[in-house]
Amino acid sequence: MVKTMRIMLDGRYLPGNARVNRDLLITLRNIAKALKFGIRYDAQRELVLINSKDSSIPPLPSEHLADERTEDENARLAGKVICLDPGHGGSDPGALGPTGTTEKDNTLAIALSLKEKLEKNGATVVMTRDSDSEVVSAETSAAEDLSTRVDIANQSEVDLFISIHNDAFSSQTAAGTTTFHYGDKDSIKLANLVQQGLCEKLGTKNRGARFASLYVLRYTNMPSILIEIAFISNMVEEMLLSSVDGRDNAAESICDSILKYYKV
Repeated sequence: MVKTMRIMLDGRYLPGNARVNRDLLITLRNIAKALKFGIRYDAQRELVLINSKDSSIPPLPSEHLADERTEDENARLAGKVICLDPGHGGSDPGALGPTGTTEKDNTLAIALSLKEKLEKNGATVVMTRDSDSEVVSAETSAAEDLSTRVDIANQSEVDLFISIHNDAFSSQTAAGTTTFHYGDKDSIKLANLVQQGLCEKLGTKNRGARFASLYVLRYTNMPSILIEIAFISNMVEEMLLSSVDGRDNAAESICDSILKYYKV
């Protein structure tokens, strides 16, 4: 996971987090020297303190102050890059609901709502698709489609990969939410937070955060999860998945879980 640091100027946190980077620290020190500012780097807290009043070294803040979140809410995920993967798309509708709604429409709507919420919190969002289209083309095989989704995340060097789907079963009585991971500790942590948050927010049956050897989880290089929001084959949950409120609540819950994952 990419480490981030915060910057405090004259006792106040600047909005956002920056990736810990040696060149950035050197640049800050050179600027401080040129301007005759005092500067200090607290490696334990990943915190840069700058005093613009004079060249004296800023004192370390108290533990209480160091934990305060004085930056705007829209900076809580600054520096984080998150890939959202709406399942299916274009000529591949995914699963169909009893009234004819499609998985591809639900997953895209939830992902676009989640993208907006993450960006409002300062994250950069990479989408595997942002419209009702195939990730590559209609002629692409299922294997190539999955490979391209993984490549988008890996080549973008994102911090998290989140694939969004709807579950389905032959019986309309099957219901609930499931979140899958590939077994690494960070993915398990994220999956558990997302699973709990969705079930509480949507009121769905908790089918658990589970291990699964799925292609998009096996081959992504970052913490990755695949979420089955609810069963589109269940008439009640189909209504939830296709409604504006249901989609927004799902997106809000996932966003909140990501904030908890990063403890911001």
